[in-house]
Amino acid sequence: MIEGLYIHIPFCNTKCPYCDFVSFVNEDKSIIKKYIDTLKKELNLYLEKELNFRLKTIYFGGGTPSLIEPEYIKDLIEFIKNNIKHESSIEITVECNPETYRYQQFKILKDAKVNRISIGNQSFLKKNLQVLGRKHKPEDTIEMIYSAVDSGIDNINLDLIYAIPNQTTDELEFDLKRYTTLPITHISAYMLTAYENTVFGELVQNNRLTLPDEELSSKMFFLIDRFLEHNGFERYELSNWSKKGYQCKHNQGYWNHKEFLGIGVSAWSFIKNKRFGNEKNFQKYIDSLKENKLPISFEETLNDTEFEKEKIFLGLRTSRGIPKNIIKHEEKIVELQKNGYIKVLDDKISLTPRGLMVINQIVKFLID
Repeated sequence: MIEGLYIHIPFCNTKCPYCDFVSFVNEDKSIIKKYIDTLKKELNLYLEKELNFRLKTIYFGGGTPSLIEPEYIKDLIEFIKNNIKHESSIEITVECNPETYRYQQFKILKDAKVNRISIGNQSFLKKNLQVLGRKHKPEDTIEMIYSAVDSGIDNINLDLIYAIPNQTTDELEFDLKRYTTLPITHISAYMLTAYENTVFGELVQNNRLTLPDEELSSKMFFLIDRFLEHNGFERYELSNWSKKGYQCKHNQGYWNHKEFLGIGVSAWSFIKNKRFGNEKNFQKYIDSLKENKLPISFEETLNDTEFEKEKIFLGLRTSRGIPKNIIKHEEKIVELQKNGYIKVLDDKISLTPRGLMVINQIVKFLID
């Protein structure tokens, strides 16, 4: 049963130096219209396969979905609802950059039944925004939040990036205080990573950029956890905190191993134990669909062992954890519990904040 639909909008005003998502800087409006029509064509090809849909969530990610006219998003939502079985309480999220949509655009989204937005703020300090290559000003984010609330969309996520070059814990605390005084319901906090295929990755590799060391990054990680928990945001996943009842249902579908379909350039899907991904090249993606072919460039079927390993990794990212009986070696659980990395409750194991800091090592230890 396919419960989630991800739609990738790959257009951006500029390419951020830390971003490893597939996105393109483009100002040609005709390309955007062509892309929206192509997304519908891709969906129609999947509909011909008579897949079992019961959508609980739709997520517009990017790139920058709020770079396109909100009428396009509304049109796509109506197309989806008219053709795909979905729940009446469906969660619909649109990612937005702070300098883009305001009240009028949000009213159009509200009319289309969008009920959640995610804002790529990253920081309220101009110094950090400059390092991250962000073009918006702190006041843009404030204006966007209140515009959305005034339009009737009050389920709002704000992204935060930490462990930025030359960032201090005092600066991070300033951001956290600002975040928790705003009318938002969700915070996603990501440690800055210099991925290989990014500008930051190249700078770090050539010793032209230095990220905070492990000790400082750890301090920041624990500061975020303590501060947000103290101010009414509960951690429910490695990088995500929400007010009660405002967890992101779409992302929970990923972590709970539910089936989802991704459409658009570079989008990924997981259906019937098969993971597959679309073309990353924009023109190849368009050309495949011109020929009435799905633009899939990679696929793999998970066997039982791989599926179980993935359940362990994804489950341990969450506060609910995993069933204790998935782990075959009791002595490993005992060792991790003794060292303060996991807690065991009602035949489930979950990671402590200390364990979350080293989740990759713990997963490797458990499944080897």
